[in-house]
Formats: sequence, structure tokens, C-alpha cells
Amino acid sequence: MRLLCPFCQKAITVQDSEAGKAVNCPECGQQFAAPQPYAPVVSGGDASMTSAPPVQPPPPSEMFPPAGSYARDRDRLIPAPPELPTLPQPDVEMSGYSRMKSLALDPKILRWVPPGALTLAFFLTFLPWVGMYPAGYSAYTQNAWQCAFAGLSWDPVAESWMKASADLKDRLHWNTWLIPYLLLLFPALIIAWAGPVVELGKIDLPPAVQKAWQFRPAALGAVVVILLLFLLAQWASGFGLHRAVREKAEEVFGKEKVEAKTPEGEQKWEMLVASHIGAATLKTTFWLRLAVLMHLLAALAVAGEAGMQLRGNKPPPRVAAMW
Repeated sequence: MRLLCPFCQKAITVQDSEAGKAVNCPECGQQFAAPQPYAPVVSGGDASMTSAPPVQPPPPSEMFPPAGSYARDRDRLIPAPPELPTLPQPDVEMSGYSRMKSLALDPKILRWVPPGALTLAFFLTFLPWVGMYPAGYSAYTQNAWQCAFAGLSWDPVAESWMKASADLKDRLHWNTWLIPYLLLLFPALIIAWAGPVVELGKIDLPPAVQKAWQFRPAALGAVVVILLLFLLAQWASGFGLHRAVREKAEEVFGKEKVEAKTPEGEQKWEMLVASHIGAATLKTTFWLRLAVLMHLLAALAVAGEAGMQLRGNKPPPRVAAMW
């Protein structure tokens, strides 16, 4: 039978056997009660009844007796209709749209997002995250591993003119936030890939591992959040090249710092240091921003997978767009 969903106002088809039961709308996923189909009762008779006066229908209050009782119709008993839940009124803000597209959050697809995002973030650690870019050219750069362990790469043309590699390398230091970030990235990849691999390969886990397997999404979520916090903390405190350039600028204007005895003098010194740092054209790259985005995407996917596990047998949530 054809019905109109009271939530999304879309015409849907429901099997006749579902009449009087709670059904889910295939468009929006909301649950409502399917009405009973109309089935008029035609009673048999004989020729002697043709001349009988027409039978007056009972008043509406007697057509449907209370639940649990029965109404007699000729020679058979008709059970009283079941009590249906009260249907909610359609949302006024949801009306007025002519088209709608919805997408279900499939957990089988969602669990592939964290391993894919973390794998991409791992490969991004080998690309430049910070550097000096005079006139848009990459003169001196650092990837994540170089930032963590005081490494440096430079362009030969830029080095032949600036000759700053030796001075910068002397001022570079290990970045304390990036070292645990890089070390923790490997177990995060293992935990992330374990779920899809075990499911796809139908691997039978040992009993001891099966007990802890249910906590895998929670453990992965915690590791992903910690990785993101480490990365953001390092970005906020500055990478190795940032600190080296600032240390060089403070050394160049060390005399002005000593002579700055007034608030105006300190302001002048800070402006001189900032101008020297600005002349170095220090920049964080697109690859660093993409790595942060991948960690955020992995964290959201893990949270979504854990949330759908808590929903049990309920249908997965849907993302809908109406216009």
C-alpha cells in the first residue's frame, strides 16, 4: 500500500502485511505506525431479507468497542482494531521542500576512513611542513622527521646566495612534541588497519584477544586524539626552523634589546625582530594543514563508528539534504 511519511512528506510503499505495525521510512529512516487498510464487511442474506427495512448503522461510539472486547457481526466475531501510537505532527520547518537526497552512514564503509586517513597522514610526514620561501621558492625546508630531529633541507641556488644552512643547523633543536607524535603514529596505524583486515579476512582471533577486541574503537579514538593534540601543540609552540630564525633575529638586534629601557624601546625592539623574521618569509605548508585535517577526519570517523555500535540494531543514521 502507498503511504505518505509524516516526517519527510515523501510517498512510500509499505507491504500490506505491515498494516497496524511500526515501520521505518526508507527515505528518512524515521519510524511511524502504518494504518490499517479499509476492508468493508459484506454479510450474506436470502431472498426473504430483500423486503426488510434497511438496517441503521450503529453510532460511531459503538463501531469500535474498547480494546480487548469484541463486536458481533452476524455469525462471526471481529476483533477490535489494535491501539496505534499517536503520530507526531510534521515539523513545519521540514515542509515546503520538493526534493530530498539522503545518505546512510554505512559502518562497513566508515571503518575504512581511519586507516586511510592515518596512512595518508603518515606519507605526509615526508613532505615539507615548514620552510623559508623567498619570492615563493623553497630555500630551506623541514619535513616532520627533520623538525623532530633537527634536520634541514635546502635549495642549492638559495644556499649559494644566502649561505644560511650552517648557521640554521647550529640553531636547530629537537622538537619535543613531534617525537612522541611520530612514535605513536605507528601503533595508531596498526590498530586502525586491524579492524578492516580482520573483518575482510574473516580471521579468528584468540579468546584473549577477542575480549579486548570490543575496545579497539575506543583505543583507536584515544590514540588519534592524542596524535592530534601533539601535532597542534607543536604547531602552536613553533617548529625548529621558526625557533632558529627567531633566535637569529634576537641575536642580530641584541644591542637594541640591551638599550631598550622604556616600553617604547621594547616595542621598537619587538618590531625589529618581527621585521627580520618577516624578511625570512617563514611559512607552514599545505601538507601540514592536510595532515591535521586527516587526523581530524580519522577522529570523527572513529567516533561515528563507536556511536553506531552503541545504537545496536537500530538503522544507521542518515545525512539528508533538501531543496
